[in-house]
Amino acid sequence: MEMTVAFVPGRWNPPHEGHIRLFLWLLSKFDRLIIGIGSCYEVGTSRHPLLAFMREKMIHYSLEAAGVDMYRVNFAHLQDFKSWDEWWQHIISVPGMKNTTHFVTGNEKEIINELKKRDYPTRFLLLNPEKEMPLKARFPYHATQLREAIDRNDYELFMEIASVGTRNLMGLCGGFEGIRAALHDNGTRIIPGRQTVDLIVTCRAGHGDARMVLCGYRSQQKKDFPGILGLPGGGINSHENPMDAAVREFAEETGLCVKIVNRSLEPAHVLVSGIMSEIRFVKLYSTTDKKLGGNQGGSSQVFHVKLDVKAEIFDGLIRSDSDLCDVRFRPVEEVFLRGLAYQQSDMLKSALNL
Repeated sequence: MEMTVAFVPGRWNPPHEGHIRLFLWLLSKFDRLIIGIGSCYEVGTSRHPLLAFMREKMIHYSLEAAGVDMYRVNFAHLQDFKSWDEWWQHIISVPGMKNTTHFVTGNEKEIINELKKRDYPTRFLLLNPEKEMPLKARFPYHATQLREAIDRNDYELFMEIASVGTRNLMGLCGGFEGIRAALHDNGTRIIPGRQTVDLIVTCRAGHGDARMVLCGYRSQQKKDFPGILGLPGGGINSHENPMDAAVREFAEETGLCVKIVNRSLEPAHVLVSGIMSEIRFVKLYSTTDKKLGGNQGGSSQVFHVKLDVKAEIFDGLIRSDSDLCDVRFRPVEEVFLRGLAYQQSDMLKSALNL
């Protein structure tokens, strides 16, 4: 018997109880579920107050709290495009879409009707939850009303609408204050261009509060900041969660493995070459200044792993690659004195609360 796989795209911004009911209903009907996190590079505005990785984490937390086996659930981050056809090519390239049996959407105008108009060949069936979801499973509120409840300081309505993951992980985005700033279009926005991540990994220098940070010298062949100290990091792949991108780039550039063992928490639990720690979201950095952002522009989502061990424990494990050379833990004071590429000195200060 063929495995049934449902794909459901949406912005889920912020995730509310109705979204979680939809996912649970789909999981009762299908073997696996792929949740598309739409507008993944839109944030800081009234319609998009939360970063995509935050929305994924809130949904993950809510589904785990409902007892879902998360091995049945995958996430894919979806970009916005100027043309519908570009967006559709992005959709059908989502990992796992070749095995998808059902495309779930209630958006008749922008998705269902457009698909019928173009008559694209697809192997999946369309499922409209607005028509097929049982009335008893539906939810009377929408994300717009959740955002309005936050803006109006209507706590009772907020608690009624927000998913358990949204309620418990709001500290990720600065809590009510952070969301309200975005609702009034005052949040930090992602700048068009190359979308990247940086992973700051610090450890103890010895006794006391002195810290060391893992970094290396950027290749002389780099167009931006050649030969300058830099943190491990790089571009986010298509459909990739930024936190996954951060640990992937870190492993490629340092040889150290960071394994995310519980991603629904904030900070998420990780193992760094077997050492238990946490990975925290620091901040979104955006700039239009080429002296800070480089020639490609864009934004960086920054994460921090704070290790309560000395650097010597990683002797023989760290390696350099073509992007970073002489990768090792260096005293924070030395790094600030030499300076880091891009906005990475400010990133390090934020991570260390300096």
